[in-house]
Amino acid sequence: MTFLSAPYRTVFRSREVLLRTTLNEFRFKYAGSAMGLAWYVLAPLLLMGLYAVIYLAVFQVRPASMSGAEYVLYVFSGLIPFLGFTESLSAGSGSLSLNKAVLLNTVFPAELAPLRAVCVSQGAAGVGLLLTVAIALGLGKFSAWILLIPLVWLALALFVSGLVWILALASLVVRDVQQILTFISMALLIVSPIGYTKDMVPSTIALVLYLNPLSYFVTAFQEIIVFGRAPAPWILGTVVVLGTLSFSVGFWVFQRAKRVFFDYA
Repeated sequence: MTFLSAPYRTVFRSREVLLRTTLNEFRFKYAGSAMGLAWYVLAPLLLMGLYAVIYLAVFQVRPASMSGAEYVLYVFSGLIPFLGFTESLSAGSGSLSLNKAVLLNTVFPAELAPLRAVCVSQGAAGVGLLLTVAIALGLGKFSAWILLIPLVWLALALFVSGLVWILALASLVVRDVQQILTFISMALLIVSPIGYTKDMVPSTIALVLYLNPLSYFVTAFQEIIVFGRAPAPWILGTVVVLGTLSFSVGFWVFQRAKRVFFDYA
């Protein structure tokens, strides 16, 4: 139980400094830009609009069981977890390299730097989620299952936090991590069921979807928002297990390897 609870106890002890520094990062992220905090709204709008045009007008993909508006909502619901995941992965993995002063800081534990980067990265995706839910409600797709969204979102944040704890350490030694993650993000966009349903995937390559952990989060969001139903128990269970295990394993690795990796900073 200590293994599973350790990261939560650390976060709880440092909750005040984590909250304060995260809010500061939110304010300074677009400080000095002409649009300022408006980018938190414009960024997801532009990205989701671009992807909708690509899938509808360029690829001309649309399941027969969905109207045009429903398909756009389907794409948006899949993009939200993808954007939140990839932005957090990129920002979190480079957090220690960009903030080397915190590595041996006792006031601000180094463990919080990747976690803070993940929290800040959820801002734009969070706004996109609110917009997507608003569109769903406008289409009359209200369901009580929408209350499951915070649970799935939390599981996604825990999942990516565990990964970036490990990747942030690796970035101190292997400078190519950021470049590698760019290609991984591109691959995840293709192999995640964002613009297509699982029924549209040939059985010969369907296994790729099941091996892609992000696909479970994408599917969970689409089931709740678009279809107004709870994800299958095995999908919801997989989401919770992935989030919980990743968070604990990532923290365990960070705690035991940080002193060795800090020598390379």
